Amino acid sequence: MLKASYIITLLSGIGLFNSCTGNFINKQEYPQEIVYLQKQETAYGNYLAGRVAHIRQDYDNAVNYYMKTIEKGFVNKDILGKTYIILASQGRIDEAVKYANIARQKGDKNNFIDIINSVKAFKEGNYKFARAQINNIHEKTYKKLVGPLFNAWSYAGESNYQNAIKALKTISNDKDMQTVYSLHRGLIAEYFNDNVEAEKYYDFIVNDKANDMSFRALQIISNFYVRTNQKEKALNLVAKYYGAANLKEMLSCLKNKIEKGSIKTDKLINTANKGAGEVFLEIALLFKSVPVGYDYAQIYMAISEYFNPDNDIAKIAMADIFEERKMLKEANSYYETIKKDSEMYYPAQMRKASNLAAEKKYKEAIKVLKKLSRKNPNDFQILFNLGDILRISDNQSEAIKYYNKALQSIFYENEKYWPIYYALAVSYDRNNEWNKAEENLQKALKLSKRHPQVLNYLGYSWLKYNINTDNAAAMILEAYEKDPNDSIIIDSLGWVYFRTGDYKNAIMYLEKASELNPQNAVISDHLGDAYWCGGRKNEAVFLWKQSLIQKDDQEELNIKKVKSKIENGLQEEHSILIKDEKIRENLQGLNYITE
Repeated sequence: MLKASYIITLLSGIGLFNSCTGNFINKQEYPQEIVYLQKQETAYGNYLAGRVAHIRQDYDNAVNYYMKTIEKGFVNKDILGKTYIILASQGRIDEAVKYANIARQKGDKNNFIDIINSVKAFKEGNYKFARAQINNIHEKTYKKLVGPLFNAWSYAGESNYQNAIKALKTISNDKDMQTVYSLHRGLIAEYFNDNVEAEKYYDFIVNDKANDMSFRALQIISNFYVRTNQKEKALNLVAKYYGAANLKEMLSCLKNKIEKGSIKTDKLINTANKGAGEVFLEIALLFKSVPVGYDYAQIYMAISEYFNPDNDIAKIAMADIFEERKMLKEANSYYETIKKDSEMYYPAQMRKASNLAAEKKYKEAIKVLKKLSRKNPNDFQILFNLGDILRISDNQSEAIKYYNKALQSIFYENEKYWPIYYALAVSYDRNNEWNKAEENLQKALKLSKRHPQVLNYLGYSWLKYNINTDNAAAMILEAYEKDPNDSIIIDSLGWVYFRTGDYKNAIMYLEKASELNPQNAVISDHLGDAYWCGGRKNEAVFLWKQSLIQKDDQEELNIKKVKSKIENGLQEEHSILIKDEKIRENLQGLNYITE
């Protein structure tokens, strides 16, 4: 794997985006009310429609409008740049080249024009021209990274083993690129059926303790071991990484394939195009490792897919980029292309369900997970996720059932399982089973080593039910000390002051909570109560009304009670008395420090 230390220099060296081309734009920076302009048969009308689509991250429509703009004679470097970059980001390289070359004729010196020209030439087997284009880019960092790998595979396409090795050797002395060098050196040896050399470089990667092996490298190397009748070696390699939780299901699938002898016997990289696809996948994953590189990552991932549309790891990575851009539908379109026999199928389906839930398509998300569960009936994560989606969609009895199934699937309790006890407690609480909720909160508190969220939930619940009020106040104070910037915890602290009749400090903390979380219905309701008792009655009514239309934590709101307060005002609220002198001192001391 390449190190992220290359990122900053690459960003300045490649020159992918500039004032001429324009960056991708985050749709969340613009109001939802923006709608597409009506299609007009004028160049400027098409440009405006394309620009709005671009802002909304609807790249298909954006680029189609830009191309119509150019066809109607409205041509400049800005529009051309946007057009070829969007086309390239969608893997439409053949079309991108057309507009990139027009842009070059109009003075656009962006290095990316040379990149996509070389990519298209390579795909068509014109390897000499591809090298000439890639070698037009003179930045040192680019020459150190993409050029040698790309050139090596172009020579492989010409069946020139020696020149391929020679091109690759230019990166062999770079300590940060040893793993990348060894992987491609092994792949090229494999390509030319030099299995002795291939095994030497693959073994170097396997035995290198300084680097974690990527799952892609694991796929490639285990495939090689199986094809060269070293099944046990392949199984031992997979077993070495089996403890990695994020790889467990993928490794399990790979292990089963090896054991059953169903792993593909063909080389995974059996064409020069697929080799080039690995080059751009490597570069894309490097850029993806830092947020500022996401625009670059998307384009290089698309190029990788252009060379090798069957690489499921590239599909997963591309979907992840779309998720980061909050383009969940587009992400799921990639997940849906991954077949059941792929090692990537399990993570793809899990992520697909998560995205559907985020879009509040709960029935569809549950359907995906239940289908996955039929094949993996005791899978903790599937059962846990099912519980979460059912809880969020307010089906508490079903959520409780799946949370308990998930707990039954674990061998022993340890601290990593505290979230499921916490989630189960929330479902029990919402299902009016407080005793069971309290029991699970106590377990979560112990396993999490008194996590602030658990402290806060248990403390606030005790306040709500008017039990253990001293301990409730102490827990909320402890939660605030551990996480003083959490709006929910600050709200609970404000509620402690409110319940003890200290309306001045209640207002101060509840206002702070509201500033941090202005769309939270419960916080607005609490602040309204504090305002009412503090003599600010008009503001109280305003906030109660606001709470009825706010979405966050709406399910926690007692709507009937809020409507009654709007109509009749807040009736007498029973105060609590903190009996423990130390807790009272802590509350007073906190006030003093804050003031």
